[in-house]
Amino acid sequence: MNYIFDFDGTLADSEQCSILATQKAFEQCDLQIPDEAQIKYYMGIPIEKSFVEMASRSLSAEEFDQLLVVFRAAYKEFETATLTLFPNISHVLQQLQSNNHHCFVLSSKKTEVLKRNLEALQISHYFKDAFGSDRVQNYKPDPDGIFATSL
Repeated sequence: MNYIFDFDGTLADSEQCSILATQKAFEQCDLQIPDEAQIKYYMGIPIEKSFVEMASRSLSAEEFDQLLVVFRAAYKEFETATLTLFPNISHVLQQLQSNNHHCFVLSSKKTEVLKRNLEALQISHYFKDAFGSDRVQNYKPDPDGIFATSL
């Protein structure tokens, strides 16, 4: 049997990391800084879409690329101190693995970041594979990621 987990808000609490990184990126790029409620509203949507929605004005391709670069650097800066595993997740994953179930992670973040986060939280070994938004044609809520895990 296969089990597919989301990462953010399911396996780990990354809310504070995302809020801090988003606000820092918008500030450093001289954009109106979104408040926590606005950032939370867009969580779960890849930043390539959510940042367009949160920006108070149209951004050139260069400005948008810079915003993403700054966000990714800030997220990496904050993740060690703010990313936490939800209680009992390790135990649940260990039980699933010991019962020969296959576990996957499907996330709207990039696969590289997802795998880095799984490693940092010491749970990567429980997963058969991890799928970020860069590994699917259409990301959540589209079922592409679910279909990919059944290959």
